[in-house]
Amino acid sequence: MKLITLEDILGNNALNLLEKYDGLNPYIKRLKKEYLENNNVKFTDTQIKYITDNHEKEPILINRLIRITPYLGAELQKQNDIKFLPEKILVEYILAENDKTYHVSGKLKQNQKVSKMYWLPKTQVMDDPYFEEINIEVDFSKYNDILAPYKKKLYEHQEESVKFLLSRDASILALDMGLGKTVCSIIAALESGAKNILVVCPSSVKINWKREINVFCDDVTIVDGRKWNQAKFTIINYDILKNFHTVEEKKKKEPTEPVVELNRDIVNSNFDLIIVDEAHYLKNNKSIRGEIIADLVLNFGINKVWLLTGTPISNRPMDFFNLLRILKAPLAQNWQYFAVRYCDGKKMFRTLKNGLKKQIWLTDGASNLDELAAKTKNLILRKLKTEVLDMPDKIVTPVYHELSPKGWNEYNKLWDEYLEKRLEQKKRGTVQRDLVELILLRKFIAMEAIPETIEMVNNALEMGKKVIIFTNFTEELLKLSEHFKKTCVLHYGPMSDKEKQRSVDSFQNNDKTNVFIGNIISAGVGITLTKASVVIFNSFSWVPGINEQGEDRSFRIGQNENVNVYYQLFEDTISTRMWETLINKKDVIATIMGDKKLSDEEIIEIMTDKLIENNE
Repeated sequence: MKLITLEDILGNNALNLLEKYDGLNPYIKRLKKEYLENNNVKFTDTQIKYITDNHEKEPILINRLIRITPYLGAELQKQNDIKFLPEKILVEYILAENDKTYHVSGKLKQNQKVSKMYWLPKTQVMDDPYFEEINIEVDFSKYNDILAPYKKKLYEHQEESVKFLLSRDASILALDMGLGKTVCSIIAALESGAKNILVVCPSSVKINWKREINVFCDDVTIVDGRKWNQAKFTIINYDILKNFHTVEEKKKKEPTEPVVELNRDIVNSNFDLIIVDEAHYLKNNKSIRGEIIADLVLNFGINKVWLLTGTPISNRPMDFFNLLRILKAPLAQNWQYFAVRYCDGKKMFRTLKNGLKKQIWLTDGASNLDELAAKTKNLILRKLKTEVLDMPDKIVTPVYHELSPKGWNEYNKLWDEYLEKRLEQKKRGTVQRDLVELILLRKFIAMEAIPETIEMVNNALEMGKKVIIFTNFTEELLKLSEHFKKTCVLHYGPMSDKEKQRSVDSFQNNDKTNVFIGNIISAGVGITLTKASVVIFNSFSWVPGINEQGEDRSFRIGQNENVNVYYQLFEDTISTRMWETLINKKDVIATIMGDKKLSDEEIIEIMTDKLIENNE
């Protein structure tokens, strides 16, 4: 007696479906004809699966020329006995597809009268057959009206970027540092009609995101710690994603461990758009944040995802793979093919201590990058500063942060001590004494800014930039130098003139010296540092002219790139009060240019009045 197998059941089911089929798929129709003409015909497992998977699907009209690789062209040339090597195929319909292959009907030749069916491996197809250029119309005047009071406007490349995002559900906006990725994505999100938008970013820029969104929309919130809250725009940093989403297979690491509760706050919030800032943070698919974003997009139906990064591909194309995977790019459906084709991947075996051999892959290389760029051109918009003609040459940007609860306690303690001393010595207090006490607050903020500066510098270094860091206090300068060690040089008071010059020469001429850390007074004048295109003020001066001099160590004759200048500020502290004073004082040019020095009396009057008012 013959046992009935699963294959038999599936086969019989496929035959039943075939008998009833009245759709338009020419391949299934052909199989049906073969079956009706010969009941004894045997179908393969692949054919049975094709029938069961596609009997309810109708062919999708494409009618588009699609480029193919030379390898696939050679295979099609051989299979169809044609004289020329096809570089494109006219895909009229997509009949079916699986993870690895498109099944299409179309033509290889212009004079081909009858369409044929072709199997196209996705790795050998240069263009996305589903992609169709959409002409997006956006009324940018309303956004420029909103930006006008801030003395800003949208540049041509930013308008192009907004339209690019709106025309794609999944894409990478790869504008160079300082070209305005944030504002582009905010306007595109508003224009898209999305109701719930999740913004994922490093913790150091959450405040900046909130401020930029607030220019256009008040419905925004920041998620902190373990308390979930939601608005139209919900901002969350990478480090706490795990508090609000659990990747299911990771909920129990070891058999002996208790099952971790599934967190589903993000999923239950029904986001219809995710914006991921500094998306190169996701390049490691094994990282927690990489797994979470991939899980949300691939397994929970959040189909609209925009990745923002200045460095989608560096020297390691493998860094690009997980971004493509999150975008559901066909190219990312076969890791091994991607590794071999674009990373010069090599398989090796390593002998372990126990004598067993372990297979490993080396994927640090790069190969066929032109082809990789061609295959991903519809997914990514790349703009370098050198390509943008309408941008200013120097872009000054304040970067806002929040103090931690511990930081606030220490800051408030210093503030209270300052107020007590000022009250005690009111009759015999002096402007100079007040300034000394305010310096204690400034120094505290400078030390708090160091981790934020380090993160920004690391991002710039990853983009291949050299960076200048300006400081006011020796302690912050030395603390920064402890982190960057041999990759940095110093320039501050105790050094001799020869030592200072050696620092300048090393920064300008040595490819291994990527960070210049200078005291704003010592290094702010008289030197040229044109190898840097990024300037970060970990702390800054009361005097607008001193800050401007520091900015212009890089922005001067010999500089071939636009210069980005960043000022580190902490919300509701002396740093933001200083910044507001510098940009609002009528005697100071709004762009922090000019040489007028505020008097000590003016500083104390403005600062103490505002600070006392803010703390009452």
